[in-house]
Amino acid sequence: MLGIVVWALMYLLLFSGDVLIRGLFPALSVQKEINWEWIEGRIMEALFPVVVYSHNYGYGSENQYMGNEIPDYYYQDEETNSPETLQALEGDLDSVPQTTDALAISTVTPGQSLTREQLSDFQFMLDHCYVVDSTTYVNREEMNADALLSMDMTMQQDNSDYQILIYHTHSSSEAFVDSRPGVLEDTPVGLGDTLTALLEQYGYKVYHDRTVYDQIDGKIDRNYAYTASGEGIDRILAEHPSIEVVIDLHRDGVNENTHLVTEINGKPTAKIMFFNGVSRTTSNGELEYLANPNRQANLAFSLQMYLAGSSAYEDFLRRTYIKGYQYNLDRRPKATLIEVGGQTNTLEEANNAMEPLAYILDQVLSGKASDICE
Repeated sequence: MLGIVVWALMYLLLFSGDVLIRGLFPALSVQKEINWEWIEGRIMEALFPVVVYSHNYGYGSENQYMGNEIPDYYYQDEETNSPETLQALEGDLDSVPQTTDALAISTVTPGQSLTREQLSDFQFMLDHCYVVDSTTYVNREEMNADALLSMDMTMQQDNSDYQILIYHTHSSSEAFVDSRPGVLEDTPVGLGDTLTALLEQYGYKVYHDRTVYDQIDGKIDRNYAYTASGEGIDRILAEHPSIEVVIDLHRDGVNENTHLVTEINGKPTAKIMFFNGVSRTTSNGELEYLANPNRQANLAFSLQMYLAGSSAYEDFLRRTYIKGYQYNLDRRPKATLIEVGGQTNTLEEANNAMEPLAYILDQVLSGKASDICE
């Protein structure tokens, strides 16, 4: 009975807020200047804290809660678990439509370089380097290979202040097959420790943010994690404006019968995937409230790393994934989200992936990969 009463009150507050308030406080009905939309908005924010998310991007509250569901744009999640996407990413291509929604066609031959002439063909580049989620789209102008490869992604090695930031929007909610429950080192945070040490060996100064952003009051909350991590890295970037590279390190979610592993230098190694958010969906178009002025540079950074990695390592890189939303990639031109293996990989396999990943990053940041695609 109590549940029914609570539900009825919530319904009244959500969809009949002004009627309810006027009924409870008749004296207010004579004051024409009262902003009922504002009052309803405050009630919504109290009931659903996720609504506050939009204020970070200046999105009008009057558009936030029309209809019976909270809009899906509050829930940025990079999970690649739609059926068509899983098939495209994991190599089961026979039953996938040959469309740019899933881009499920042949991948680049690992260990070989592509030429600029090949990549100048828009469709060729998409087919060989990317998987585009069915909820978004890309265009020829932003995927211009010459423009992307001409962008300078280099950075001088300097130990005087931090240059690279590694953080984890989802850490406690992303474990590996042999992870110990509740042990942070057995999550992407542990991978961040390894990658930090390797990059510092290359001469970069790295800030590893080990903050857990996907828990609220001790409970997993992936939906609000991007807001929390965005606020966290904003504080770090304000304290250390010298940071040029921002890496959000994750573990992907895959089918339970999929094992994303290869062998590099005689060691079992989890495959990795670069991830881009283009702040655009097929249903809503450009997401101005999640605008990313660094979108083109983000795409250039991931493409240059993909080509460098594909040339250096056989079967290590999955095709770069493109999805809508922003994923905090707007913070820096050289910002990227990286998926390391899946939940079926072991910690050893995931940690082994950090060595080739550090090499790829150094190749691009040092400019050694500038001639990788002629």
